Amino acid sequence: MESLAGKWTFAKLFRRRVLRFWHEQWKVWRTALDWTVWLYVVIPGLWIGGGLYVDVWQHPPHWLTVLPIGVGERIPLVVILIGRLRTFTEDADVLILLQKKKWGRGLVLRGIGYTSIKLAFLTALVYVLLLPFLVPIHHLPTASIVSMIIYTWIWSWISSLWRNLLEARFVGLRKWVGKLAAMALLAVTYFYPITLVGEHWRQLFVPISIGVIVLLVTIRVKLRASDTFDSDVQQEHKARLASTQLLLRGVIDRKPRIRLNRPLVLRQSNRIFKRFDAETILSEMIIKTFIRRLSLIRLWFVFVGISMLAISLSPSGLKPFLVVILPLLLSAWVQSHWRAVLAESYVAQFRWSDSALRQSAEQVRMWLVVPCVVLLSMIGGLQTYGIWGVLSAVPAILIWIAVNKFQSAFMLLKPKEKGGPLQGSESSE
Repeated sequence: MESLAGKWTFAKLFRRRVLRFWHEQWKVWRTALDWTVWLYVVIPGLWIGGGLYVDVWQHPPHWLTVLPIGVGERIPLVVILIGRLRTFTEDADVLILLQKKKWGRGLVLRGIGYTSIKLAFLTALVYVLLLPFLVPIHHLPTASIVSMIIYTWIWSWISSLWRNLLEARFVGLRKWVGKLAAMALLAVTYFYPITLVGEHWRQLFVPISIGVIVLLVTIRVKLRASDTFDSDVQQEHKARLASTQLLLRGVIDRKPRIRLNRPLVLRQSNRIFKRFDAETILSEMIIKTFIRRLSLIRLWFVFVGISMLAISLSPSGLKPFLVVILPLLLSAWVQSHWRAVLAESYVAQFRWSDSALRQSAEQVRMWLVVPCVVLLSMIGGLQTYGIWGVLSAVPAILIWIAVNKFQSAFMLLKPKEKGGPLQGSESSE
């Protein structure tokens, strides 16, 4: 046994696990990418995509030539936001790592190196796709593009380490708040030097040097951390099963788990509206249901954040249309939530009048969509008119109120039947 154990090192163990991981991923994707998919989807897609890439490089469209360079500088932020640290640790490692801490640090250090290679590939891929925008249109030299690649790569590396440490040391709301704060800090520190200083390699030398120092400190913290093993194992399980879950999404019906967690907000059954008519009670119940579900609130913030990014990146002439269109998409989602609550067995046993249904839907859309309208209009106004652009929220709210009433006038009242009939009492009588 001693001679057999002596042949093993943490370097060999790491290589074995990396090869096993990619072998598993190949077997998973081979079930979906058979020869018909390659022949009719993948190869034609690559051929058409390559032709479009060359055409954009040689003959860039007009809408691409009028975009500022800041648009292309913001797109690589995606690599920073999706970076994940891979350590390739497993449950049984705890038996060895408690005795040989050097092995644990060796696996983590090689996992950090593996993550850096993966992030370097993703960063280079993003900038290769951006080359027709950066070189023929804005004429960036090679040194500037290389420095931007290194700059983005370092920030994505830091992001993966920060996310790993936050996943291990916080749970619940504190974890999500910490991750959002960390991503916001990384986004600000990533945009600030390029926007105010410039994208030339000499101008990015100081930010890159600071990033290297922060990266080395973060790696040191990760190597010395003794409370991240369980979190690393859980994240490795998710990484190994990510491809399988993606391919089997919608194939296997999973029974939802019943959770009786206390909501983070509106924990008491206090009223949020003073009126006691039917439409107010119904709308209050639906709004409370929405706010108390963390998954819905999280999705709401994600949609609003993406919409704010779309407004900030769009030209001035397109901003007013997006301020109207994007809240309409959010309104359709809120309307589907309204119908889902009405279809519940408890709510379905009551008979609501047509006017109560219309007014409750209008109130729900009003209170859950107006904050998005205010934020989008203020961002568009600030970018177009400066500080006075904040006042653009007033006409935006008035326009949304009119659109909301128009939706109520033409909406279909009868939701999906689940627990019983839901028809207006006026029509039923």
